[in-house]
Amino acid sequence: MPRSPVHRLAPAASLLALAISGSLHAEVPVTQSVWGGAGLLQNPTARMAPEGELSFVASHTSPYSRYNFSLQPFPWLEASFRYINVAGVRYGPDDLSGDQNYKDKSVDFKLRLWEESRWLPQVAFGMRDIGGTGLFSSEYVVASKRFGQFDASLGLATGYLGSNGDFANPLRWIDDRFSTRPPATSSVDNAGRFGTRYLFRGPVGVFGGVSWQTPHDPLLLKLEYDGHDYDQEPRLKSLPQDSRINLGLHYRIRPGVQVMLGWERGNELSAALVLRGNPGHGTVAAHPLDPKREPLVERAASVERAMEAATAPSTADTTATVLLPGESWPGISSRLGRNAGIDVHDISVAGRELIVRGNQTRYRRTSEGLDRAARIVANSTDDIDWVTVEFERRGLPVAQSSVSLDALRAYDRGDIDLATLSRSVELNPPGSSRLGTVVHDEPLDRFSFQMSPGFRHIMGGPDGFLLYQLSANTSAEWRFSRNTWVAGTVSANLFDNFDKFKYDAPSKLPRVRTDMRKYVTTSEVTVPLLQLTHARSMGRDLYGMAYAGLFESMFGGVGGEMLYRPFGEPWAVSVDVNWVKQRDFDQHFSFRDYETGTGHATFYYSFDRERRVHASLAAGRYLAGDWGATLTLARVFDNGVTMGAWATRTNVSSEEFGEGSFDKGIFVTIPFDHVLPRSVPGRFNLVWNPLVRDGGARLSRPYSLYGMTGERDWRSFFNEPGF
Repeated sequence: MPRSPVHRLAPAASLLALAISGSLHAEVPVTQSVWGGAGLLQNPTARMAPEGELSFVASHTSPYSRYNFSLQPFPWLEASFRYINVAGVRYGPDDLSGDQNYKDKSVDFKLRLWEESRWLPQVAFGMRDIGGTGLFSSEYVVASKRFGQFDASLGLATGYLGSNGDFANPLRWIDDRFSTRPPATSSVDNAGRFGTRYLFRGPVGVFGGVSWQTPHDPLLLKLEYDGHDYDQEPRLKSLPQDSRINLGLHYRIRPGVQVMLGWERGNELSAALVLRGNPGHGTVAAHPLDPKREPLVERAASVERAMEAATAPSTADTTATVLLPGESWPGISSRLGRNAGIDVHDISVAGRELIVRGNQTRYRRTSEGLDRAARIVANSTDDIDWVTVEFERRGLPVAQSSVSLDALRAYDRGDIDLATLSRSVELNPPGSSRLGTVVHDEPLDRFSFQMSPGFRHIMGGPDGFLLYQLSANTSAEWRFSRNTWVAGTVSANLFDNFDKFKYDAPSKLPRVRTDMRKYVTTSEVTVPLLQLTHARSMGRDLYGMAYAGLFESMFGGVGGEMLYRPFGEPWAVSVDVNWVKQRDFDQHFSFRDYETGTGHATFYYSFDRERRVHASLAAGRYLAGDWGATLTLARVFDNGVTMGAWATRTNVSSEEFGEGSFDKGIFVTIPFDHVLPRSVPGRFNLVWNPLVRDGGARLSRPYSLYGMTGERDWRSFFNEPGF
């Protein structure tokens, strides 16, 4: 006999009653579900992980193995990317799959609608599998309320999460189509569409549960009511389910390592490993291999003089020698390079101000280089009140930062605090300082050379869950001038498993990216980059760049870019235009027949100083000849960690685009100096792109004018930790 809706609600109501009956105790921590994201076992909750957290969850509940990456860029937004391996189901036809199981890829998000208060629960809205096949797609609203050592949740869902269908969809009163949910596709060719045809459709199911923080602090127990009907399992038709009540325990081995064990469907063991960290608010690692900052040699200066210098720097115009006995300008330039990381262009003196022009090559934080440079100057000169560093990138004047030496000395003695010192630090457009006398001109270091490891991977394809290559990269650069240089890289394969790489994705567009297999398997030694570049400042806020050569592994040609970036403003505009030709698969110096014009107009904007969000909207022509736009949103934390996502839509239809429907992905970038014992300016990039297709494919260029002019953003400079 079918159960009534009231009868179906009983288990969830019982869970809430159990939670309310709990005595007041310690607050229940936020934990991850087996699907990734804050939740119980199968079910999400309205909770959010701490802002800045990055988590990885590997779980297995037969027949599913799930690998989830979750980001928490804001307190109110959670995003997840997932791979699911379905045991016993092949990826496609035998000639395609071999022995590979089906892989499903998807993206989730969850938004907090309001926070918990004394009487009201926390409420969140979320969507699962919005960028995947739709096999596991769901839309839900869930509420969570803490009662002492219990945290109870109750939610409503359409789709997979609520397929038990406890009651009819109320939206059917608007349109009859909301009554039923179309079956999700299982075709590889049609996978990855943004499932708008599924949204909020079908019966509504109830789910919920409760977490109990046990007296043993590392142990959390979970009890949930599963709203999914396993008689309607995609790709499997049905799975045996003896109970809708799932039980589990969550144990914290250490703060960043946790395990889960559960009993689901009344007949199946579930296990998961959870790795969590908070790079967004993490402390930058110590750098014992960095040179020590030079200790300031005390000068006869009072706090009053420091404050006077901070508000009214001297305008005396003297060009007398300011070097202390035993010092020399070449020696100071050398110390600025070794200790402050500044590749010096020249040094000049204007009255009681010393100006250093050069390129910061070591320290990610602008203030770090300025502090070290000021200490070197203070210990080597006399009658200098202010030190200014004019930062250059590839010969482009980008910004000036200045500090009062008397204020710096006062802060070093402990006479003033950091807030007072900050009033003696300035950030100005380049060329703001008065013209002075050049006392040292550093010869151009024309040649540089380095070796580094390389790693590339392809995840979730029919040929293997993870295909990878480890290579040795040799890079060199020759500078004709500070504005003109040629750079190249030679890459030699060391080890890979690309012998398994057999699958070429079908395409109805020019193959600008889907020939990836041929590019990575044809040659053991490749030349991924060989480019001649000239950059120039064309005005106070205008920059230009022209380039020619081999831009990336698949394309070479000629192009140019213009950037207008007003100093101190949150916005900028750039235009790039390129004529490119497709390279041969061996990635040497020959080309294929395909050629095209590509380029974009890009608008950049930086929101909110406290929680910086960088947005860019690029519109133009892509490599396959399609026209469209790419929207990128990224949260930038004060320590330099960035979490973001992008999506591209063009004028090709979903059928023409093929699997994936449109290009999208999420990414995390972490500065190398968070983990290395020495300061370096580079970043480690983690990118999760469900599928690589030909539509929406952009040219990959090694240099970007916007990236080269980052010091023009005063929000970044003054949000950094101080001296």
